[in-house]
Amino acid sequence: MILAYPIYILLRMFGFFINLLPEGFALWIGRQFGNLMYAFDFEHRRIAIDNLEIAFGQEKTGAERRSIARKNFQNLGMMAIEFFQIPKMDMEAYQRKVETEGVDEALKVLEQNRGALLLLGHFGNWELMVPMSRIIQKPILAIAKPIKNNRWLDRWIIESREKIGLEIIPPKNATPKVIEALSKNKVVGILFDQRGKRSKGIWADFFGRKVPTTPGLAVMALRSGAPVLPVFMIRMGFQKHRLIVKEPLKLIHTGDFKKDIEANTQLFNQVLESIIRQYPEQWLWIHRRFERKSRRR
Repeated sequence: MILAYPIYILLRMFGFFINLLPEGFALWIGRQFGNLMYAFDFEHRRIAIDNLEIAFGQEKTGAERRSIARKNFQNLGMMAIEFFQIPKMDMEAYQRKVETEGVDEALKVLEQNRGALLLLGHFGNWELMVPMSRIIQKPILAIAKPIKNNRWLDRWIIESREKIGLEIIPPKNATPKVIEALSKNKVVGILFDQRGKRSKGIWADFFGRKVPTTPGLAVMALRSGAPVLPVFMIRMGFQKHRLIVKEPLKLIHTGDFKKDIEANTQLFNQVLESIIRQYPEQWLWIHRRFERKSRRR
């Protein structure tokens, strides 16, 4: 891609500029950027509103759904600003910005020496979960797709995450690597909420619709015996966040491995839907999660 390197340089320059500004002003810029994207990014706004209609069409008015979509874009704008701030954030600054809930209980789970799988979603500012490794004093591994069309940007993001304590696992043949990491009592985060492949995914309920859902998390949990902890980063106002680590899920065991994969994949969707219903403006609605062609708005 001809523009790949210039885009990388521009982003590095923008990040440098953002880190010169007071945090509150920088976040205000991010929120206004989100408003602009909502106004002019017609395609993603349409996807978000269509998704919200599918999820909440019988529960919320059109005005309420549009308000959620606008707040969602504002959250993404602020998240973009915070992405550049995270590498510069020391532990003291992180603890001022992020309050935690359930971390002590999670540390007790790790004492069982079975490792742990984190059920994650594109929620709040999910990038702020990366420094969680400093809180639990253990490196966290995560499966992440490379940015194929910009190797400079991909390398920069990977290096930034690794400095904070995140080890990236490529998605190809990831399951054996995850199982090995869990056997060494490591923590592995799985972003579970993206659309699975139609041919390989489990068709599980999500907001009353069957959606193709990746079975990977269920397979890894059942094969390894590692506990699955739902973890979410919630934006609490303008400059505050709450890291919520929930209790390990009680996995379903029927004696039929295939049925167990389907049942637990459904369980994970229910957990994700539950947190989205509590904070609907904070999930990534611009992702095509549902099987439906968008209508123009």
